Amino acid sequence: MKKNKTIYALLLLTTLWFGGLAAQDNVPQKIYTPKQLEMIESQRELVKQNREAFRNSLSEEQKSLLKDNSLSLKERQQALMKTLTANQKEALKGNRESLKKLKDAFSKSLNEKQKTALKLRKQNIKERREKLKDYKSGFDGRREKLKGKKQNVKQRVKKMKPKQ
Repeated sequence: MKKNKTIYALLLLTTLWFGGLAAQDNVPQKIYTPKQLEMIESQRELVKQNREAFRNSLSEEQKSLLKDNSLSLKERQQALMKTLTANQKEALKGNRESLKKLKDAFSKSLNEKQKTALKLRKQNIKERREKLKDYKSGFDGRREKLKGKKQNVKQRVKKMKPKQ
């Protein structure tokens, strides 16, 4: 009896150990070079700076438009765009152009291997999102099956209750 427990414990530990090794193989590969990582970080910093400068240029009325939760996001954006001054519009345009230049420079720095890896990553993310959407919407019929089972249980409970 004691021998069986020892063998079982040993088998369990080796299974966990091999499982741990297999899980470590799925470490996301490092796609970018250090220079590219610096470019990404500079893009992020530029976006933060531009966003902060734009927010500082907004008037109190414009800020209140952005905080108005009675409007949808799109309606808030449209209302804000109507109230922007020429300088604010020019700042937004400059922000877009500078960011586009940085993105173009970054994409030119990618080699073919990096491009294929990024395309694969993008495709995997898209597939996971679709699966999540399907799961949430009950696309595969699980939700309907569950409702049916609940209904069956309710009916069986009603039949089992004695009528008074």
